[in-house]
Amino acid sequence: MVHFGDIPQEFCNKEKSRIVILPIPYDGTSTWVKGSDKGPEALLEASANMELYDIETDTEVYLQGIYTALAIKEDKSPEAMVAASEKEATKYLEQGKFLVTIGGEHSVSIGPISAYAKKYANLSVLQIDAHADLRDSYEGSKNNHACVMARAQDLCPIVQVGIRSMDVDEKKRLDLNRVF
Repeated sequence: MVHFGDIPQEFCNKEKSRIVILPIPYDGTSTWVKGSDKGPEALLEASANMELYDIETDTEVYLQGIYTALAIKEDKSPEAMVAASEKEATKYLEQGKFLVTIGGEHSVSIGPISAYAKKYANLSVLQIDAHADLRDSYEGSKNNHACVMARAQDLCPIVQVGIRSMDVDEKKRLDLNRVF
């Protein structure tokens, strides 16, 4: 298993680590180019080449421990993947971990956002994307990649940055005061 940042093993302990990286290599609802399921592994491998010192905080964050969890490999349906990722995210949040999820396609965000919304009443989500992803349902699923921000909006306030493309029906869900 590849650990984030290729940090020394002593800082990868599941129990002692303050930070958890949760890979979700899912690509089940992509409609154009497939391959986003390869993203988590590529990110973890690339992280071995970064500097571990953070200029802004003047710290080496990895010293707090960064545990890389086993990847969620649920691919039966988007609903099953969302349920599995929410369950896993909830487990780490209940342990007081700082959770970072890395995915695949946009729909991998739905489960962790739901877990966070249940824990933090004042949660909001910032989306930086070209597409609104505000469809209520797409290709028979409410958990499709084209619906992720509609699901987030069901749970908490959202702010969208960079939107340049959407379906006419998505405009109905758009809050123009929260789009930049």
